[in-house]
Amino acid sequence: MTTLQSTTLRLVQKHDYAERIKALLLLIVDGKLNSIARDEVLQRYGVRRITDIKEQSLDIILDYAEQCLEDGVLTDDEMNDIRLLKIFFGIQEGDFAKNGKMPRVKKIITEQMQKLYADDKIDAEEALLKSDIQGLFGLGYGEYTDIVNQVAKQALQRGADIKDLDTYIK
Repeated sequence: MTTLQSTTLRLVQKHDYAERIKALLLLIVDGKLNSIARDEVLQRYGVRRITDIKEQSLDIILDYAEQCLEDGVLTDDEMNDIRLLKIFFGIQEGDFAKNGKMPRVKKIITEQMQKLYADDKIDAEEALLKSDIQGLFGLGYGEYTDIVNQVAKQALQRGADIKDLDTYIK
């Protein structure tokens, strides 16, 4: 079983998703990550297009991201899995903002940044993780930096040196 399949199975077991969402997730668990199988499930549940369940689809992506980030690491495989999920669920750039998911996105990013900035330094590996997290949610530089800098400012207040924080604050 791939990481995508096992993580998706954990999500199904952990969350109380609607039956149509569970059916879509079980396709992934069964290795049927394709639009034909997806569309058959949608038709069975009376859903015309994948975009008709955009809000629930975004929740899946956020649940998956939280699951992946629990250990404070985002592997290449996990990033690829999230890209596949976005394609499968028809998630486009900007959908998190358009569908009212930014409070949850900000919460996830803030929690991750608090972990990264806990020692008041961002090393090269952590800088890459920061970049991956930005890409994960498709945020623009300014939007993402605003969230990150809230946490970086806390580190500065604790006595961190701005040169160690991999950010720019005006």
